[in-house]
Amino acid sequence: MNNQTTAAADIDIIDYAPQYQPDFRRLNEEWITRYFELEPADHITLGDPQTHILDPGGFILLARAQGSIVGTGALLYNPDGNWKLAKMAVTDQMQGRGIGYTLCKAILDRARTMGVKRVELVSNRTLLPALHVYGKLGFREIPLGTVMYKRGDIKMAVDL
Repeated sequence: MNNQTTAAADIDIIDYAPQYQPDFRRLNEEWITRYFELEPADHITLGDPQTHILDPGGFILLARAQGSIVGTGALLYNPDGNWKLAKMAVTDQMQGRGIGYTLCKAILDRARTMGVKRVELVSNRTLLPALHVYGKLGFREIPLGTVMYKRGDIKMAVDL
């Protein structure tokens, strides 16, 4: 893959299938362990996305460049009735090319077609590129409340 010329225009957004579970895990473990540490909830979700994301009604999208999976993101349905953007990741060497924005926009577009009215996310204030993408897509900070991850220190939401 020629990383110098691959841009968001060269990316295919595809639906998750079980054969992509190792990519889903790899991409998320890559970014989490670079900045933070894997937590018990990460191991649960990354180890069994079928049970914890897909079965409750959510979905996972993947970004593919020249046959390689280079990004991922998910929309989860929480028992509290809220939809949550989660597990957003773009591999290090492909960051800065608009892939995260393209992936996140595709997730929000799919959520709209499902009738989802609001999407929330939890992130960390040190992840400035991610927060910039979320802001461009209309997410605004809301009160943090109780969060599942130690690394979560900002909560955002967008009304669709």
